Amino acid sequence: MTDRPTRPSTTEDTPAAPGWVEDSVDALFAALSVQGAGVQALRAAYLDCLAAGGAEAGDLDVSHDRCRRVLLTGLTGPERLPRAEARALELALETLEAEISARI
Repeated sequence: MTDRPTRPSTTEDTPAAPGWVEDSVDALFAALSVQGAGVQALRAAYLDCLAAGGAEAGDLDVSHDRCRRVLLTGLTGPERLPRAEARALELALETLEAEISARI
């Protein structure tokens, strides 16, 4: 018998964004004029997408673009984030994603 668990823990089999990324995303989302469970679900999905993109081989910038596009579609559609605010968020996310790419 071995001391190893029979199944890996969630931490072992699920990629995660670095803590500094999550803190930056939290700050951006805290400043939004729309809040609520739907917005938080989109935030979590965006972070998951960033983490998964970092774990996959391929073009990281393409992955970031896809994550951001899905997030902004959800925020401007069902969550009704004003267009000007969405554009400002998009620019801030592009800056964050460039920093992520630079640190990898």
